[in-house]
Amino acid sequence: MKNIMKRFLLFALPAVLLAACNNEEGLNSTATPRVKYIRSTDPALAEIYLTSASMGELIAIIGDGLEGVCSVRFNDVEAKLNPTYITSTAVLVNVPGTLPTEITNTITLTTKKGRSCVVENFITKAPSPVINSVSCEWTRPGEALAIHGNYFFDKADGSPIECTIGGIEAAVTACTATRLDVTVPDGVDATAKQRIVLANDNGEARSAFYLYDRDDIFIDFEELNDQGLPVWDNWGRCKDDIHSENGIDGNYMLMTGKAADWGWDENLSLFFCNILNEAGDLRRELIPEQADIADYVLKFEIRADAWDDLYMAMWFSDLYNSFSVDGTEPQCHWRGYSLGLETGVWTTATVPLSEFCYGKSEDESRTLTASLVRNFCIFFFGALDDSANADTPISIALDNFRVVKKQ
Repeated sequence: MKNIMKRFLLFALPAVLLAACNNEEGLNSTATPRVKYIRSTDPALAEIYLTSASMGELIAIIGDGLEGVCSVRFNDVEAKLNPTYITSTAVLVNVPGTLPTEITNTITLTTKKGRSCVVENFITKAPSPVINSVSCEWTRPGEALAIHGNYFFDKADGSPIECTIGGIEAAVTACTATRLDVTVPDGVDATAKQRIVLANDNGEARSAFYLYDRDDIFIDFEELNDQGLPVWDNWGRCKDDIHSENGIDGNYMLMTGKAADWGWDENLSLFFCNILNEAGDLRRELIPEQADIADYVLKFEIRADAWDDLYMAMWFSDLYNSFSVDGTEPQCHWRGYSLGLETGVWTTATVPLSEFCYGKSEDESRTLTASLVRNFCIFFFGALDDSANADTPISIALDNFRVVKKQ
């Protein structure tokens, strides 16, 4: 936002730059605010005056005596203000993303000294709903699914936003502006990928991702190679700790052990999967070689039955059977236990590939490139966040690893 303010002042308000730096004094102003017009902060749209704006949109309120403004309300909803972006002739503010209790189509500006003015006939528009993610992309029919996003507003008649999964209506059990709880309909075919669609009076949203999408999975603990052997391997016993009971999509791997500060637990041990074989051939391409790492994420499903400490180190390698934690590959030190994972519940984890940026120690910085995104390793080995958590149990179920484009 700072860059926007600089650009706005440079092109539109050169005379008030100094005033923005002295806003503390301005708050004590006894001037009565007066609004002349409202416009976009985009200099290319400087000649267009606004009579409406969408929630979340940054606008510029232009007038006189604005230096003392400490409150801006759209209808009856208070906007968040940054004093740096208030001058005697301009207030830059984002339209609040909360629905008003009473719609008056007004903007009310109030100063610290209690002086105010009201802009009439300014409409706050609610955007179409936005879907960002779900609690678990492999939630089975009949089970609860949380959809995360924004603008999940009820319809004008008071009924909740509509949700369909695979074209079948899902029952809404709870709703806020940013979270929608539904039950996946019994008729949904979980063997084929299914899209989520939300609709209310403001528009429609279609998820950029699918439920039950197998297209990019490179480890699902089902697949065998040409010799009838698993395509994954390990040190320790996790290779043989494959289960299906209480899973979400067939087999999953269970990794169990105890947290230790730089301790080698042979039960947890190290898991790896050779996407690149000994002859240098790829079993499958995870991302294009010229891809930008910033555009991709690693997704997988996790059920944390017990996990209080010790990060899950993950890394990719372009070498066959290269799985040394002391290697040169960039590592991700993923602390799933700090993300509020619900114990015993399957969750979809999303890890940006840009977070593969450490050596064995987090003091060392490394950079992942697309050419390294081949073989894959997991190792519970490193420093504890809290030494008091030594010897606490770790029990984690993992399934459906995939690299996908960031949505």
